Amino acid sequence: MIDLTNPGSLEAERVRSAAVARALGDPKRLCVLESLGTGEASVGELASRVSCQVPNMSQHLLVLRSAGLVTARRDGNTVYYRLSDPRILEACHLLSSIAR
Repeated sequence: MIDLTNPGSLEAERVRSAAVARALGDPKRLCVLESLGTGEASVGELASRVSCQVPNMSQHLLVLRSAGLVTARRDGNTVYYRLSDPRILEACHLLSSIAR
């Protein structure tokens, strides 16, 4: 919830919103988010699903994680990613419908 009485809070909210918008501004990242809608996956699994090299996938996931759209957990040497909030898929579908 945005605190309209605190201009600093409003500006911070805008900065976070802009970071999310930038993260959603790449077709591969949108594909990653849609893929994670079915459940968590490793970097390698995601790279295979969206036809992307693992190093590039890692960079996309870093952007998504920095924006707070995905979270990660480590199991040994493998890192698994999942959506941080199921409403992220709703946002992706809304963007898609607006783009049509």
